[in-house]
Amino acid sequence: MTVTIKDIAKAANVSKATVSYVLNDKPGVSKKTRQRILGIIKEMNYYPNVVARGLAGKRIGMLGLVIPDITDMFYASIIRGVEQAANNFNYTLNLCTTHADSQKEREVVDLFSSGRVDGLIIMTYHLDKDYLTALKKKGIPFVFIGSPIEDESIYTVIVDNEKAGYRATEYLIKAGHQKIAFIHGARDAWDNQDRFQGYCDALINYRLPLQQELIKSGDFQRLGGYQAARELLCSALKPTAIFAANDQMALGALTAASELGFKVPADLAIIGFDDIEAASLIEPALTTISQPTMEMGEKAVELVMALIDGEKPERRKTFLQTSLVRRGTA
Repeated sequence: MTVTIKDIAKAANVSKATVSYVLNDKPGVSKKTRQRILGIIKEMNYYPNVVARGLAGKRIGMLGLVIPDITDMFYASIIRGVEQAANNFNYTLNLCTTHADSQKEREVVDLFSSGRVDGLIIMTYHLDKDYLTALKKKGIPFVFIGSPIEDESIYTVIVDNEKAGYRATEYLIKAGHQKIAFIHGARDAWDNQDRFQGYCDALINYRLPLQQELIKSGDFQRLGGYQAARELLCSALKPTAIFAANDQMALGALTAASELGFKVPADLAIIGFDDIEAASLIEPALTTISQPTMEMGEKAVELVMALIDGEKPERRKTFLQTSLVRRGTA
């Protein structure tokens, strides 16, 4: 019987990633643990051979990542998390972007699931239940990062966007704001809808009116946030606070406020969502909801690698926590 990395990890009572670190002479493993793993490798007569292992298991050592965009730093951070974790398993990453186009999403997933990769990590907005049923029949292991699909058989790494949207809005209400605007991302994006629902729920619970004049669209783009904020701040019903469904739009709103002579946060409070790198570098720094993007990517890789190895992790949904990061804009 061929000895695998999984066998070594079990015998050493460590993770497969730790064994991979030792095999590839990477840092991050103590000297004592490294020596113990090397001793077990020698004792079990394990000889790593990537090519032979790939042929025997019909593996090619590659993971596919389907993601909407690489220019948005939120997705870029997820990519880094996926790539780092994939490297730990000695896997290469194959990345395709879809720009949230429904046809492109299907084309890319179809391409990957035709045998181009050993497993898939998916971030999409338009794949429905029927398509996912067909994808499962293909037998390729896949994991979603975020998914609105209510299918208990699908593995997902997710945050509670609705709860986070509520928290951001509640924070503004407790700061004394009553005219709170919301800038939508892509209207058909499920995470955008969940954040908007949290916004609505907070207004209802605190008995504040939901005013359509205070709701605009920015399509998750900085320019969209800028244009939406200008409309809001030039209207008769000027908001005293803006909650944007992502940081890019919040940064655009901040630029618009500055151009129109609004002092932030004295005249206008702004909250974003994601906590991209730029959020902490601008002046004033952006108050935002932080998502554990690197961890999301890492957890997704761990799950898909377990599925590739024939394991069935008990927990189908891995919930990660968001946090409100208070900075200078609210």
